[in-house]
Amino acid sequence: MMSLRAFRPLLTAALIGLTACATQPPPPAPLEQTQVAGVRWGAVVSTLDGQEVFALRWDERFTPASNTKIFTTAAAFAYLSDLETPNPAAGTSVWLSTRGEGEAPDLILMGAGDAGLTDSPDCVTNCLHQLADAVVAAGITRVADVIGDDSALPADPWGQGWSWNNFSWYYAAPISALTVNENTLGLQVTPAPEAGFPATVSWLPGDDLLILQNDTVTGYPKDEATLRMMRVPGSDVLRLTGSLPAGTGTRAYAVAVGEPAHAAAQRFIRLLAERGVVVEGIARAQHEAGFDAGAMPVELARLTPAPLIDSVRRILVNSQNLHAELLLRRIAAARGALTGEGGPEILAALAAEAGLTRTEIELFDGSGMSSYNRVTPRGMVAFLRWAETQPWGEAWRAALPVGGADGTLARRFKGTSLEGKVYAKTGSLHGVNALSGYMTAKSGRVLVFAIFANDRPAEAPSIIAEMDAALVQIAEEN
Repeated sequence: MMSLRAFRPLLTAALIGLTACATQPPPPAPLEQTQVAGVRWGAVVSTLDGQEVFALRWDERFTPASNTKIFTTAAAFAYLSDLETPNPAAGTSVWLSTRGEGEAPDLILMGAGDAGLTDSPDCVTNCLHQLADAVVAAGITRVADVIGDDSALPADPWGQGWSWNNFSWYYAAPISALTVNENTLGLQVTPAPEAGFPATVSWLPGDDLLILQNDTVTGYPKDEATLRMMRVPGSDVLRLTGSLPAGTGTRAYAVAVGEPAHAAAQRFIRLLAERGVVVEGIARAQHEAGFDAGAMPVELARLTPAPLIDSVRRILVNSQNLHAELLLRRIAAARGALTGEGGPEILAALAAEAGLTRTEIELFDGSGMSSYNRVTPRGMVAFLRWAETQPWGEAWRAALPVGGADGTLARRFKGTSLEGKVYAKTGSLHGVNALSGYMTAKSGRVLVFAIFANDRPAEAPSIIAEMDAALVQIAEEN
């Protein structure tokens, strides 16, 4: 039997442990102690029936970035009849337009809003070279001009509120009814072996559709990369400045084309020349319906694009901006509401159907590139809850990327209790991060959430880990 003297140390230790447990403060609420000064957080997490389990600045307006794509893709499910079936009317086509007697005809490459057309050598379906083959099959050996026609959509290459300094990059590729390779060009930049010398810049094969002005310089091996690219709208000169450190190898960049319809015509001329068709004229763009020749042109061939659901998945999983803008315009055109601004009224109408006001949801583009866009966390959660009740809600949610599995969420939530249990859309702009969607809590309940971080200082570290940790904490507490 243990003596009282021997028992006292154990009793004392137990009492100290109990005291420590009693006085230990509870863990801080999510986002209560933000790790980055200056960040403005807003969030709402609720059950599917609307019971809120967490709320922070729920009625303040935030820039949603690519969370805007939630509304654009939901509008496709809500307003378009069949996303799974290919629509030949949306395919790119080639037309023959005659001139005077004895003159070579013009060829018109006509876009209809398809975002998936490509001229890559390994392309199998919906390929630009298939239209060039059709020209040859029609017995045409010489043509005058090759015209890229994108008149099917308004000639408005960028959305309202887009930042001009993004126009050189792939994520701000100009919007056009005639799109090839998502309106991007491949560029390679290789620093010189020694500091002080210019870097070597070159286009990938077939992508030399802009003039390069190389004002780069190679830095020392320990220097930071400061490479910058700039192209003035309307110019075909891409200027490179800044530096890359020596010894870092070749870097690849995706650059936006200058004028999509003109670039498509240039690509088509090269394919025709490879097939022995003589092009006597020039490549030019046509942005308004109408033809130079008196006779109506004749359609030679038309491609059938992939079903729109492919674009929807690319928009949600990879956050592809050009696909989102073209999708919004196609929805607006189908509903007779297409405007020069791309049809953001469609998104306003959808939000109104969900019972939301313009204060809660106000959007000016389809991709989220606009700095004008605003949503409230409570408004976003209300929309997500409403979407879940719609006939198309389940199919739409299934198209969202999954945490720790694919797309923009492939590297997030790995190794946490939410791995594989988050279906959500990311968002990122300068100083902005967002994540909205659905997650399965520890209890097994599905929670709807929207979390926004705005006003992050330019030199501040990423806040994504803090955002994800907050969601993990909420899920584990519910």
